[in-house]
Amino acid sequence: AVIVNGGRNKLTNHERYWNDCAFLYRTLRHTYHIPQRNITVLMSDGGAKEDDMIRADGWGFRSSPTDLDGDGQPDVDNPAKREILVSVLYDLSKKLTTDDHLFLFIVDHGGSTDHQSDSFIWLWNDEKMEDYALALLLRLFNVASMNILMGQCYSGGFMEELAREGRVMSTSCCGNEQSWASPNHKYDEFVYHWICAINGADETGHPVNADADNNGEVSMAEAFEYARSHDRANETPQYASWPEQLGEQWTFAKANLGTLGIREVQAESNGPEEIWTLSGVRCQDTSKHTVYILRQGGKTRKVIR
Repeated sequence: AVIVNGGRNKLTNHERYWNDCAFLYRTLRHTYHIPQRNITVLMSDGGAKEDDMIRADGWGFRSSPTDLDGDGQPDVDNPAKREILVSVLYDLSKKLTTDDHLFLFIVDHGGSTDHQSDSFIWLWNDEKMEDYALALLLRLFNVASMNILMGQCYSGGFMEELAREGRVMSTSCCGNEQSWASPNHKYDEFVYHWICAINGADETGHPVNADADNNGEVSMAEAFEYARSHDRANETPQYASWPEQLGEQWTFAKANLGTLGIREVQAESNGPEEIWTLSGVRCQDTSKHTVYILRQGGKTRKVIR
C-alpha cells in the first residue's frame, strides 16, 4: 500500500487530509493486519517540525503528526515530493511480483488543465504529478492486480490515463468537478465513507455494513457503492474495473477468507515450518506456532504451506 497526501503547501494543506490518511492507515493495520513494512506513507513535509497544515478547528496551523495510529511510533516515511513519489513507485515496481497486489491512495488538492481529462495531483511545495506521468510509473508494475483510490479535485480525469487490465479504480468526482469535505466529519466526504465501508465501522467504532451480498467481505465494488450512496457533497464519484468482475472480487481480506483476526496456537510438529501469515509475507516459524485465520461463524482454517 502507498498512501499519499501532497498537501501542496502550508496554506492549502487541510488537517482533514491527514485524518483521511490516518483513518485508512489504521484500517489497513488493525482491521486487515497489513504489516507496517508493507505500507509506505508520503505526507506533506514528511514530519518536519515546522507547521505544515491548517488546523481542522480553524485556529491557525500545526505540524502534521508522524504517528498515524496512536502507538507512539512514527508511521510517515517521507515528504510527498514528486521525486520521492517517483522513487517509491519505481522501487516497488522492481520488488513486487505477479503474486502481489498494489493499493494506491491519493488525497489532497488536484487540478486540471482542461477541466475534463488532463488532471494532476498537487504534491508538497507546489509540485505536480500529471496523470500521464503517474500512468507511466504504474505501467512499470507487473502485479496480480492494482487498486487505486483518489480523493482530490478533478480525480475522475485520471481514469482515461490509468485504465488498464487488472486494475480497479475509484475517484471522488468527475474530471470536471471539485471534491468536497464532509459536512459533519473532519474528513473528505467520499473517501471517508469508502474507508468506513472497508473498515466495517466509522471513526468512532460505530458499525457500518457495506457488505451488500452478505458474504462476509466488502469488495471494492461494494465499498464504492456504499460511499457513493452516502456521499452528500456536490460531486459525482467515479468507478471502473478492468475487467468488470475484478472489482467485485477484490477485497482486503487475504485469500477471500473473510478474516476477523489472527490467533497463534501451539503446533504439534517439532521442526520449523514455513508459514504464510495473513499479510501474505512468507516467514520461517521457529517458535512451533501455527497461524489460524478466524472466520465468521466461529470456523477456523489453518494456513500452513
